[in-house]
Amino acid sequence: MADDFYGYDEEADEPKGRDNLFLWTVFILLLVGVAFACWLGSFYVFAHPENPRAYAILKKVHKIDVLRRFEVTAAPPGEFLNAQRLFERYSKFTPLELANENGSLIRNYMNNYRETKKLVPYVTGRYLIMDCSDLNAKTTMFPSGVVALAQAAEFPQVLIEYVYPASPKMLPAMHASLQTGLPIKLERTNDLAAVIHIEKTSAGRLQFTIVPLDYGNRAGVTAFSLEPPADLNMVPGLPVVKAAAVEDGLKKYAEYRLKHPAVTAEGEPIPATAAGGQEIVRVDITEPGRPLPETGAMPAPNVATPVPIPGRATPYLAAARTPATAATPRSAALANPTPPQQVAKLYTPPPVPVATPLPADGTGNPTARFTPIPGAIVRSTPLPSTSPDGVPLKKFFDVTSKGDPNMPNAGATWKTYAPGLAPPARAVSLDEVGPIADRGDVGERLYLRGEFRVTASGPNRAVLRDATKPDDQSPRVVVEYPAGAVPPQERDRFVRDNSRPYLINDVRRGADGVVTIYVKEIISQ
Repeated sequence: MADDFYGYDEEADEPKGRDNLFLWTVFILLLVGVAFACWLGSFYVFAHPENPRAYAILKKVHKIDVLRRFEVTAAPPGEFLNAQRLFERYSKFTPLELANENGSLIRNYMNNYRETKKLVPYVTGRYLIMDCSDLNAKTTMFPSGVVALAQAAEFPQVLIEYVYPASPKMLPAMHASLQTGLPIKLERTNDLAAVIHIEKTSAGRLQFTIVPLDYGNRAGVTAFSLEPPADLNMVPGLPVVKAAAVEDGLKKYAEYRLKHPAVTAEGEPIPATAAGGQEIVRVDITEPGRPLPETGAMPAPNVATPVPIPGRATPYLAAARTPATAATPRSAALANPTPPQQVAKLYTPPPVPVATPLPADGTGNPTARFTPIPGAIVRSTPLPSTSPDGVPLKKFFDVTSKGDPNMPNAGATWKTYAPGLAPPARAVSLDEVGPIADRGDVGERLYLRGEFRVTASGPNRAVLRDATKPDDQSPRVVVEYPAGAVPPQERDRFVRDNSRPYLINDVRRGADGVVTIYVKEIISQ
């Protein structure tokens, strides 16, 4: 028995299975590594939507924000920079710093500025269009619209490519308005032109990619509506206008300047509206207090009907009365306006006689009244060029004939408000404007209040002074009124309080030390 027990051979028994613990350990470690890589990858994808692959993934899983429209009064916090300040800030960046800044700018734009506390750089100033081209879903980041390449009027080292996203049906109207040589004026109180990319050119210039966050209506030669892009193509990247196209635009603008010099023979700047030019301005068509749609196109602007003024020609009104134009739909007339030269041929107003009283007698009453002959024109006596002492007289500017280069084009429109319903902002008096002029930048929405008297009045502009002080101790206030508003008459006196303020557009101190305040009428009359 014992022999049987000790004679038992374990090798003769069936072999047992091995657990392979080492292989299982390696497999688990690999799974941990894959999970960790996916975790880090998801962080990268969500944190860098500007990367083409990351953007494609986020689009497939529907985790990318839809680009939205912002109201001017509810825009992301930012700082408004003119061309010189833009150049001074970003020209010092190294290539690595500029790449990091560009990534941050486009990323914040794609996230609708939700996840950032940095101030958005907004562009202000006046820029002259050099060239424009169509946007394409295959070759540019934005699917449709027009991009305008422009140069800063006062600082040529700065170029902007202003992206106008819009539906394809708006292209004819946009090309009619975005012509070489026409100005684009960006104001801190009306425009949200945000920088989303900065590029250094080979010639030492800085090229800024600008997108209007308000996506509103614009009007130049014709009116057109913008809308946020529904999709982006991140493969072409930014800038939209590449280096070769920039050089072509500079050459085109140089040829344009040879034919259209920037100054006259007397050295005075040519007004922006000379030779039938137009400024591109923002047009508000929504009622005050009504929220704007965050996506999609804005409602089409209505066509204003001009009101005839006695003694003045209203060519567009006359053209509208012709059978060819009267039968044209409103949208077609907006997209294809009658050129001013053709309108002048369609309608020539009859001459209007001007009644001029004869010199008064000793009692101060006219001795006789002038009876105009029908059809005759009486020319007024020209103003003297010198004073009785021989001092040359020079006007500040002619409010009836020349457009002030610091104010938008005549007949412009913008949003107005009922008394007391304007957006909240700080109101300042005439005495508080001096420090703003010395600083050179308004930097915020400001209103002007005070007691004024009118020293000059024109069709849509007026020059005011402080009614409580003499002219040499008062700032000069240049007011622009929207289309349809009636400016006050010369020598009128009135008070504008916090419920009926003017919107301050710009404040400047001239070489003579006089402060000039450029304001807009935003209270409906």
